Amino acid sequence: MPSKLDPHILTIQGWLTTQPQLTALAIVDRLREKHPEEFGTRQHSIVQRLLRALRRKTAEQLVAEEPLGQATTAAPLPGGVDGSGYVGPDPSTPLSSSKPGKLPGAADQSTLHPCHLSNIC
Repeated sequence: MPSKLDPHILTIQGWLTTQPQLTALAIVDRLREKHPEEFGTRQHSIVQRLLRALRRKTAEQLVAEEPLGQATTAAPLPGGVDGSGYVGPDPSTPLSSSKPGKLPGAADQSTLHPCHLSNIC
């Protein structure tokens, strides 16, 4: 079924070539200026559908023209990607302490005075 816009498609495509950001309302306004007896706000939805189809067709053509070898991708960011936000040492690395299970910087309880252990001095 022919559309009321069929005779105006080339004109609309020309407008979109020079101003790709044009909205359907702006196109309807331009058509109304040229053909007030044919176009008004009631044609907004058919212009929206045409505009969507033209933009989809243009996007598909651009994607089809892009050689795969030249497609750009974002470079991976340095660091972890698990999203945890943990910035400490890698948990899989062994601790540098000579005693197993002892945290670095922790005091050895066998060398502490009894007062330090119970706060009774």
